[in-house]
Amino acid sequence: HTRTCKNSLKESVYKAMHPILCEYVGFQEAEITPFPDGTARVVLNLQSGSHERLGIVVRSTSWRRLEGGKFFLTTALVGVNSSSS
Repeated sequence: HTRTCKNSLKESVYKAMHPILCEYVGFQEAEITPFPDGTARVVLNLQSGSHERLGIVVRSTSWRRLEGGKFFLTTALVGVNSSSS
């Protein structure tokens, strides 16, 4: 189940970043560590370096189990660090 949760969190992060980034992000370009409290740590390592150049930051992530643990609901909030613009 941990792999499913990580994959879902990565997809949430990618979809939240895309309107800002507008480029392909490989699945290996983010490291996700989910925590038991429903939060997660995200480390971005985009080969293009665009996340650093644009100042993209993952402000929050969350996850929880649904339907007796069969499914996960995941969310990600991504923004731009104002000092990078």
